[in-house]
Amino acid sequence: MNNSAKIHTMKPITLVLLVGSVALATGIVIGRYTAAPAVAKPVATAAQATPASTAPPLPVVPSKRLAHSEEENSTTTNPAAVTTNENVIDALRNALGRVGGRRTYVEFGKLSELINEKNVAEVLAFAEGLPKPQEKNMVLSMLLGRWAEFDPKAALTYAQNLPPGNARTRAITSALGGWAEKDPTAASAWALQLPAGQVRDQSMQSVVFALVEKDPKAALALLQSSPPRPDQYGMYASLFARWANVNPAAAVEAAAQLPVANRAMVWGAIAGSWSRDDPEAAFTWANTLPNGQGRDNALQNIFSSWANKDPQKAAMMVATLPSGQGRDNAIGSVAREWANVDPRAAINWAQTLSTSSQANALRSIVGSWVQSDPTSAAQYVASLPAGKVQDESIAAVANRLGTTDPQQAIQWAEKLPAGTARQNAFTNIVSQWAAADPRAAADYASRVPDGENRRNLLDNVARQWARVDPQAAFAWVDNLSSASARDIVLPNIINVIAESNPRTAADYISRLSSTDAQANVAGTVSWQWAANDPDSAGNWVLAMAEGPVRQKAAESLINRWSQSDPYRAATWLGTLPQGPSRDATVVSFSRQLSTNDPQTAIEWAQTIGNDSTRNNQVESLVSVWVKTDPKSAMAWVSQSSLPQEIKDRLMNRGG
Repeated sequence: MNNSAKIHTMKPITLVLLVGSVALATGIVIGRYTAAPAVAKPVATAAQATPASTAPPLPVVPSKRLAHSEEENSTTTNPAAVTTNENVIDALRNALGRVGGRRTYVEFGKLSELINEKNVAEVLAFAEGLPKPQEKNMVLSMLLGRWAEFDPKAALTYAQNLPPGNARTRAITSALGGWAEKDPTAASAWALQLPAGQVRDQSMQSVVFALVEKDPKAALALLQSSPPRPDQYGMYASLFARWANVNPAAAVEAAAQLPVANRAMVWGAIAGSWSRDDPEAAFTWANTLPNGQGRDNALQNIFSSWANKDPQKAAMMVATLPSGQGRDNAIGSVAREWANVDPRAAINWAQTLSTSSQANALRSIVGSWVQSDPTSAAQYVASLPAGKVQDESIAAVANRLGTTDPQQAIQWAEKLPAGTARQNAFTNIVSQWAAADPRAAADYASRVPDGENRRNLLDNVARQWARVDPQAAFAWVDNLSSASARDIVLPNIINVIAESNPRTAADYISRLSSTDAQANVAGTVSWQWAANDPDSAGNWVLAMAEGPVRQKAAESLINRWSQSDPYRAATWLGTLPQGPSRDATVVSFSRQLSTNDPQTAIEWAQTIGNDSTRNNQVESLVSVWVKTDPKSAMAWVSQSSLPQEIKDRLMNRGG
């Protein structure tokens, strides 16, 4: 349809099915209405359970037996009618054997209609007995959505009696989606009575998305009347995207009625849905929008869909856009989509663009091409002229090849010209390799000749391996032949462990051979530890002997602790014995205080034991104080016991 005045209505394919097909393809289980619950054993059976005390009361809804014709009940699992409980379960079991695509998900949607008040208990028992969590999640989610259509009280009672957590939340939202299919008013009223938080937010989302398929105006009104939530933008965008799938003209009209500040945030969603069916009409509409981010987002989504269907036409139309960010984004969208189909044709088009637009297009082309054919993309990237575009393209190829075939990636990188791009390529490849096979990546990195590149590669392997298997990483380090190599990689392993368990990480610091390496790692461990348990970190520092390791650890601790609780940090600092470590830590602490309380900072600096360090720090702090409050600063200087030489310098600055 090429006329914006005549808007074609799309086939009524619900977004639920589209989401479901993607979910199954990626291993994410999405229920009939929302994400499926990770199944936990219920506290009681559906018939015996009582609602959780924090939830609003459930209405009494009469059960209705839903009659289905033989034709409606037929599924791709069995062309004959499924009429008995055993047949329903057999059909579900057969469908589970073919999980993996949109057709399977559609089949599950049909099978869900066979569930009624007579067989729901048997289907529930079947779902709870499935051995694979993914299958159990899928069937339970479908069951709860269907169950709530004819008996919301029982379905929600079952969901509420699951143990607290994400599984319970997803179960409640699945049931609410089914209830909203039959009675959105009652479902939304129940959800709005929930305590503020994740459960209420996701419950309202489930109700809104169930309602938008039948009555998008009512769904919008419900969303607008709901309490504000952190993902407000995403909710509005999803609603208008679904609305535009069915009736883009109505979605555009409704968007125009939103507050001015909110309109732009839904234009991209409308454009994305509309352009899948009629990109020319969507483009005509987008050109009427005012300049700004909202218009740019709409155009980017339109050209992404357009190029997917007709890249030549999309490329021709993108040339009509005025220069600017919107045009750049649209060119990137066309280049990405065209490269998915015919990267060589996309490159030929990109080479006809201006210099700046060509670079933008080539980056997008290589980014897509490398996902489908990294070998061909790598060959093309090697032929690009040296510069930023080639460097970025090399990084994209290295990341992809490093994931799919690291040894081939290494051979490719070895042929690149010397320089930063080549070095970065090796780093990216080894990083990806180490995530999948750290031992093989470590063996390669260990054989690289000494130099900065070898150090970077060993660093990457150590970090990646420590995240997967720290004990194996430590064993690898112990087998390294040189102490210098161990001191390169061991700090990275300890630092990774410190992110989750600083107490354990602290025990490994003594394995480092040099004092400098121990001090640097102690600083990192102390910083991580101070985030969650500064008191324990403080006890650890106090137990150390005086020296560079304690000094670095104490400075890191006070720097982080003083950000969250300067009073407790000061109390701890008062227990640190006099010495170089305390002096350095007081320097750090007084510097932190000086922004908001310069006089207290100076008082702390005066407790520094070393005369030179003390006078230098006091002079530095007063110099900062003079810039914000010269009168108070000079009054303090005149009464201080600073050496006269320093006083004179400071008085001249404040003068």
